[in-house]
Amino acid sequence: MNALEMTGKVQDGVLKVVETSQNWTLGALRSTSSAFDTVRPDLARIPFVDKLPTPTETVETTFSFADRLLAAQHAFVSGLVDISTAAPAATVVTKKA
Repeated sequence: MNALEMTGKVQDGVLKVVETSQNWTLGALRSTSSAFDTVRPDLARIPFVDKLPTPTETVETTFSFADRLLAAQHAFVSGLVDISTAAPAATVVTKKA
């Protein structure tokens, strides 16, 4: 097994752990969410609430930005790799007569 295969296995393992813990958390929240019904704020009391984005819109906008930021970072780091791995330019040395 080479380094890339080992890295892939570790990354897969990390993702599986994250997804498992997220699923457990969602399950626990689904089963207990009714306990918080009495402490949820009355959104109608917030001024200009109709001007605010919905929670879903907020999540989508935030992750859209994160996707674009990650793509920009990917392009930047790829450029750094291209520069650092490019063959050095040949230098011409001329002798003075």
